[in-house]
Amino acid sequence: MFKIDLFSNKKLLEGFLLFQFTVVMISILLSYKFAYLFASVIEQNILFNLIYGILGFTVIYLLHELVHNLMFRLLSKGQKPTYRIKYGLIKSHMPQVYFKKWQYSMIMLAPLLIITLILFTLFSVATYSSIIFIASFHIGYCVRDIYLLSGVLNANVQYIEDTEDGIIYFTQNPSNQLQTDTKS
Repeated sequence: MFKIDLFSNKKLLEGFLLFQFTVVMISILLSYKFAYLFASVIEQNILFNLIYGILGFTVIYLLHELVHNLMFRLLSKGQKPTYRIKYGLIKSHMPQVYFKKWQYSMIMLAPLLIITLILFTLFSVATYSSIIFIASFHIGYCVRDIYLLSGVLNANVQYIEDTEDGIIYFTQNPSNQLQTDTKS
């Protein structure tokens, strides 16, 4: 069993936020390069891009957490996730529910795939540069989900629990481990 908690270590959190910012900047650059290959981008000035990007990301952020919520409910057979607000962010959790690797992978990747597809479709209809900023902010935010998903790559991990304090990765069935703990 091992645990990942980004919020407990201030230095780790600061480094991670810097990494997310870097991913956003690289994503903006690459998205512009890619967009100009296939469309004529309706260029807005940098102020509008930032304002619309931040406002759009606020809506996307809520949609992102809604997708997580729906996936948690779907893959836990209807149980409701709990919520926590920390550092101004809303995060849904499913303590005491253990997900298999494929289930947890779907929960973490669903917002990235669904919202990116929606934004790509929107950009194909209206090629405003602010949509590039919205998508880039979202991709930067999804880096957190991908980081939390990295523990699934460990071949020994069998089950995952998403708690309020972080993600716990179990190398064996947690119900067996609980029975062993109570016997000793």
